[in-house]
Formats: sequence, C-alpha cells, structure tokens
Amino acid sequence: MSWDMKKLTEVAEVNPRRKTIERADDRLTSFVPMEAVNDVLGEVTQTISRPFAKVKKGYTYFEDGDVVFAKITPCMQNGKHAIVGNLIDGFGFGSTEFHVIRASQEVLPEWIHYFLRRKETLDAAIKTFTGTVGQQRVPTSFLENLEIPVPSIDEQRQIAARLKAQLAEVETARQAAQGQVREVRLLQSRLLQTTFGVLEDTPAKLAEVLNEIQTGKSFQTAEVLARPDELGVLKVSAVSWSRFHAEEAKALNGDYTPAERHKVKQGDLLISRANTRELVGAVVLVERDYPMRLLSDKTLRLVVDESRVSKAFLLYALRTEQARKHIERYATGTSDSMRNISQDVIKAIPLNLPPLNKQHRIVARLKTQLAEVDAIAQAAARQLAEIERLPQRILAQAFNEQGAAA
Repeated sequence: MSWDMKKLTEVAEVNPRRKTIERADDRLTSFVPMEAVNDVLGEVTQTISRPFAKVKKGYTYFEDGDVVFAKITPCMQNGKHAIVGNLIDGFGFGSTEFHVIRASQEVLPEWIHYFLRRKETLDAAIKTFTGTVGQQRVPTSFLENLEIPVPSIDEQRQIAARLKAQLAEVETARQAAQGQVREVRLLQSRLLQTTFGVLEDTPAKLAEVLNEIQTGKSFQTAEVLARPDELGVLKVSAVSWSRFHAEEAKALNGDYTPAERHKVKQGDLLISRANTRELVGAVVLVERDYPMRLLSDKTLRLVVDESRVSKAFLLYALRTEQARKHIERYATGTSDSMRNISQDVIKAIPLNLPPLNKQHRIVARLKTQLAEVDAIAQAAARQLAEIERLPQRILAQAFNEQGAAA
C-alpha cells in the first residue's frame, strides 16, 4: 500500500495569518535574515535579537516549528529552507522573501522540510517562477497546490530520524573532504610562495601589463544548466582554482546571436569578479575554444600585453599570497558567501615582474612541481562533489522507494 498524497494545504497552513501581538516596542524579538539560513545544512545558524518596534512591520512572521522556504532566486534553488525554533517567546520575524508553512497534527515539520528540499520539488518550483530576471519568485500557489505524501506520523518520525542521522554523517564527510581540499590548496600556495616569495624583480601593478579588461553582459537565462550543444552563460562557479568548468553555465533564454567578444576562446585568461571570499578573484586559463559558452557580467577576460608578461606566468602570479591578500582586502560585500571586486581593484593587484625569459623558466618549473599536486587536488574535488550530491540521493530514496514499499 503506497502513501496517501495530499495537497500541502490539506495538512499545513501556507503563509498563515499573523496573530495579534501585544508587546512593548523595546522588547527583544527574534529576527532571522536570509543569510542566517545555511543552504547546505538547511538550518538557521544565527538568530538576531532586535527591538519589537524594528521588526513588527514589513517582515515575515513565524512561530517555533514553522518551516521557512526561500521564495526568491537563487536562494530557493540553493536550499535556503529551514525549520525555525528557539525563538524568543516562541515567535519571530524574518526576511520578506520567506514563505512560511505551519504543519498540522497530521504531518511533522521535519517531514515537510525534507520533502521541500528534494531536487524534484525545487525543480518543480522553478517552473512556476514569476517576476523579472534576477527577481524571480516562487508564488504562494505553488506551495498551495503541491502534493505531498502523507504516511502515518509514526512512519514520518522514523524516516525523518533516519534522514537526520544519514545527513549528519554526510555533513561530517563533507567537512572532512573540504578539509582535504583546503590542505591541497595550502600545498599549492606554499609551492607558489616558495617560487614567487624570493623574486626580487621590478614590482608592478596588473594594470601595467593589461591592454584591457573585457566583460560579458547580463543575459536572460533559464534556471537550468546548458547542454554542451546549446548556448550557456557562465556561472561564477565556472572559474575555480583548478580548471575552467565549461559545464557550469546557465541556458540562455530565447534566440540570440552572441557577439564574438562574449564567446569563450582558447587562451582566455578569465577572472571571477564575484564569488565566495575564497573564490572571488580566482583565475583560469582556458585550454580550447568554447563557442557555446558566453562570458557573463561577473566573468572578466584579462587581455594582457604578451610582450611583457606570459599568460601562464600571470595565472600563477594571480594565485599567490600577495595577490590574494590584495583581493580579499578590497573585496566588498556583507557576506562571505558573495564578495565582489571592481576592475580598479583588479588593476591594482601587485606583481613582481621578471623578464619574459625568466617568466618562462618559472612556469616550466612550476608546471612540473604542481602536476602531482594538481592530480591530488582534482581527486579531492571530485570526492567533495560526490559527497555533495549525496543528500539529494538520500532524500530521493527516502521519498520514492519508501513510498513504493509502504
């Protein structure tokens, strides 16, 4: 016997009405901004206390045990969803970009939460987006009409407990894999520092060896990855510390004939002007033409004066501790999850610039030294990527196979 399927509104309230609250304006009240929700863990990792007067108007109201579901892109796809709890006096306020779901006695909040975090649910939500590009949101009607399996409370409790334990194990493995990736990065950094730290050549700024910085544009894209044979706009994740990830591109909306300057070509030295604190300013050297991949407004092409600097040398130089300290110092943004650097900051990156013949010798030596480390780095990155796919597999198995076996 399979699980009963019911509309979410049959077993929960979607965006329930706020209760009348009698409370002194200076009384501290819980507040949960969007950035307080960890998209990987699906948990609220920080609750802020604010005077009631500051939050009582213009924010989303919720109570202990409610599920908050980010409605705006890209927070929704990224997993900004959680169960709120430990709120002062049992209630609080948060971002206006949250939908709120309040479970009835027929379902557990954890059951709703895990079901909403499934890739299938998130993919279905994307298809209902309303609004303009960059400000698209999931309408309330999506949640109201969403069908959810409803086994017995005992079965929900058992499966939710098992999911919690499994996902905790995955998180432990993920943190260990991230640690390994960081260790390899440190080893790479030490090799670069050993090489560049002893250079006593003419100090320079990146601007001195640049002909220009070329940028893409803000294209209208779908919320799905582009196939290799269709036009795709680079995501910030296309530029990493290892290689160029051509697969990290969003499908282009509508018919468009791209300008040649927006296409990714062999020999492009690309830098990301927006990403996490660790990845903003990351650089890659593209090894072949990608006529179906387009630069975005967040991915810049560094056009260098090759009579003064080797692209390969510059690739390594921009990964040194000296360059990274400059980038991280001047990156802007209130959250480590998204930092930005301007073209002026990029142009001011400090370099030590030896003659071209010396640059070529340095590159040849570094390629040999880094080859083995790069292999380890790629293996660590693949392991981390595999671990990061596990939560969705676990959720899919819980809701698909358990229902069939019930």
